[in-house]
Amino acid sequence: MRRAARTSIALLLGLPLCLGGCERDPNTGITREVGYRSGTVEDGYLSNGERGNVQINEIMWAGSVKGTGADREWDPDDVFIELQNKHPRPIYLTRWQLTVEVGHNLDGLRRADRDDRSRVTYIIPRRENQQPVQPNEFVVIAAKRDGAFEADYYIEDLKLPRTNFALTLQDIDDRLIDGGGDTRKPAFAGAFDRVTARSMERIQLIFNNRGNRDGSWHTYSLNDFDTDERGELHGTLRDRIREEWRPLTFATPGRPNSPDYSGYISSGSFE
Repeated sequence: MRRAARTSIALLLGLPLCLGGCERDPNTGITREVGYRSGTVEDGYLSNGERGNVQINEIMWAGSVKGTGADREWDPDDVFIELQNKHPRPIYLTRWQLTVEVGHNLDGLRRADRDDRSRVTYIIPRRENQQPVQPNEFVVIAAKRDGAFEADYYIEDLKLPRTNFALTLQDIDDRLIDGGGDTRKPAFAGAFDRVTARSMERIQLIFNNRGNRDGSWHTYSLNDFDTDERGELHGTLRDRIREEWRPLTFATPGRPNSPDYSGYISSGSFE
């Protein structure tokens, strides 16, 4: 009973826990263990997770638009991925893995059985301010330091395709955490309509909110005429988009998503 009690306390406090032994990497000194990494100085400020405790919440694959009118400039490589910590403890994302898989859509046909896909895995660096991601906090991983988006992490070779793609998030111990998109289908939401660029946002479903379902996403939904009671909603949600890009770049980096007007709801019975 004492051992069971210690195990329960360690899990509740987020302390390192070995079940059935630990394997230490001789090169890094990091212990490969079952359970949580505590994210302290002793383990190099590293955290692991469990499925669903960090969510891919927004994907800006459509790039950014700088300026207005005839002088506007579209940058298809100015992209970001937003994550949210859904767990009740702070988490360091350092050395977690984001995999982008491309599924080509040749001649307008879905060719899921072809081998002409590509897969790239990016390693998330240490956060710019060196802090963990707090519970419910949104963080942004962007491709460009000099682009439209104020980010918490920068991966300068990050590429998001404008065709069929899927994202996979894994922790430092290779656990599957979350996914988004489907290589067999065009992007579920978001677009560049030759004037504005809009992101792909996760809707808030209580049940079955799987990132590889098209019903789990919607396109950024607001416009310049949309406001809250203070007249600020459209602007407030985009305050981490730099001013030169804000007029025609519609996304919510580091902020809650725009309202979901898709009409998609979850329902069911507990009987």
